[in-house]
Amino acid sequence: MYPLTHIYFAKRVLGYLDDPTALGSIFPDMLILSGITWKESHTLGKQIWRFFRGKQSDLVNFSLGVITHGIEPKGLDYYSDEKYRHFERGYCFEKAKPLIDRVVDACNIASDDGWWKAHNFIEMGVELYINEKHPRLLISLQRAFYNVALIRKLCRELSPLLSRDAEILEKNFSTFKSFIDEEPLDAHLLALRYQRQIYFRHNIESIDLEESRDIIHKGKELVIDDIEDFFSEVKEEVRCVLDEVIKGNR
Repeated sequence: MYPLTHIYFAKRVLGYLDDPTALGSIFPDMLILSGITWKESHTLGKQIWRFFRGKQSDLVNFSLGVITHGIEPKGLDYYSDEKYRHFERGYCFEKAKPLIDRVVDACNIASDDGWWKAHNFIEMGVELYINEKHPRLLISLQRAFYNVALIRKLCRELSPLLSRDAEILEKNFSTFKSFIDEEPLDAHLLALRYQRQIYFRHNIESIDLEESRDIIHKGKELVIDDIEDFFSEVKEEVRCVLDEVIKGNR
């Protein structure tokens, strides 16, 4: 899922949203900028929790935000990407099936990459839905990224755990902040960001922006009937995971 969706979900699970929680809830995706794989970055939640437990509340809240995001322990991305109910994969992959051919054509990608890329368009549709329904979430996320003292503290603390220089981690935050500051957050902006992603990952210079924008809107249309049910169900699952982690049963 995309950043606003993750902070929205973290708030639903934890019942609050402060700067550490917001930053933690999107941190696994930020770590990819440090050369850490998606799978590894999305399985660090329990390790970060153990590292920060017993320390100041801002560090603990950060670690709880991380757990709500990942795939192990099972957070939002487990259910959106890996497995949900009886589906072949996660919720976003299931919803993306009708979009695969359109995404392959719009993004000039190989058909083998179509399902993965199509699930990103569902995620962008969800992000658009969340932003329209909860417009102040973007302000909360921007505020968190301007909390320089907190970010420096987090990077200093996380550096030995992640075997990454604190300055490199700060640069990752800065790079992510540059995306968060772009406004207005609409389907056109999401399509432009995705074009950059396609270029850096596949060396494809351009995508069909107009068609991509339309597919994002279609992605929102495909989820609108049951996305809140998805969030409600997964919220309860992740709350149980958090309880088990905190009690030391996982």
